[in-house]
Amino acid sequence: MRKWLSAILIITGLALILSPLFTERMVEQQIERTNKYIESITAEEIELNRQMKAEYDYSAIADVSAITAAVAVSQFEDPNIVGLLKIPELGIDLPILNGVSDANLMAGAGTMVPDLVMGEGNFSLASHYMKDPKLLFGNLLNAQPEMSVKITDKRNIYEYKIYETVLVPETALYMLDQERAELRGKPIISLMTCYYTSKNGKRFFALGELVDTYEYSEDKF
Repeated sequence: MRKWLSAILIITGLALILSPLFTERMVEQQIERTNKYIESITAEEIELNRQMKAEYDYSAIADVSAITAAVAVSQFEDPNIVGLLKIPELGIDLPILNGVSDANLMAGAGTMVPDLVMGEGNFSLASHYMKDPKLLFGNLLNAQPEMSVKITDKRNIYEYKIYETVLVPETALYMLDQERAELRGKPIISLMTCYYTSKNGKRFFALGELVDTYEYSEDKF
């Protein structure tokens, strides 16, 4: 009996140790697969994807687990891709996906409200916080004012500069309001992730204002 209990404890311990590593590897592989697809996607395909009906499940903005990662990978659809996001100083380079779902947030940054248009209003995106800063929005908490944020639909590049970072309750849906851009006097981008964990009920936002718009080319992005 004691041997069985010891074996169970050892297996459980190994599972707890390896689970985060397994989860991070699945997320990393999903991002790699999505980025390969991005290389060939056209501006016309991106526009068609943008017009598709999207899911907005805000409960999906929670901690990543091995189970949710496995399910999300199986559910992901390439047609959700509606653009690209880069924050060079933070090493963030992700696809922008249409809507908020486990599948989208495991592969890139999801649009938080319907009918967003790049370079207009309040362009709000969310992704998971990861302990590995190289994955998803794992490094977003290190965002600082004056950092450059670029998004593109492969027609134009929209460049923003971060002007503020804020910590708000998870219920602060006003952060997604289009009127926030009007108050700023410029189109803005709102990048959201959990503040280390979803369990503390807080969300971190990096906010940027539009400073330039120019024609897309790979060397400029």
